[in-house]
Amino acid sequence: MEDILDKSKVGQRIRQLRIQNDYTQAKFAELIDISINFLSEIENGKKGLSQDTLAKICRQLNTSADYILFGTKPQQNSLIDLANTLTIEEIETTIRYLDSLIAMKKIHS
Repeated sequence: MEDILDKSKVGQRIRQLRIQNDYTQAKFAELIDISINFLSEIENGKKGLSQDTLAKICRQLNTSADYILFGTKPQQNSLIDLANTLTIEEIETTIRYLDSLIAMKKIHS
């Protein structure tokens, strides 16, 4: 039976995101609670990873499992991507709106 995942490409995507996030292998391995050697083997496509390790990687790199496993970019913009497109006025309006929602929540709690 043929493997569905290309471990080499999975590793490349992890390495690319790790570097973009300014993590050394040592720091990133520590953050996701695996050894540096195991991280190196994952990034080099020599080893697969468990669901738990995948979840830790996704959380730490703020990405989806679909992207790590298949290279699929999410269809919707992330909140950060959307926020980066707002003008100062739109940001100020959004903050006022959120402050109002928080105040209403406190009143009804």
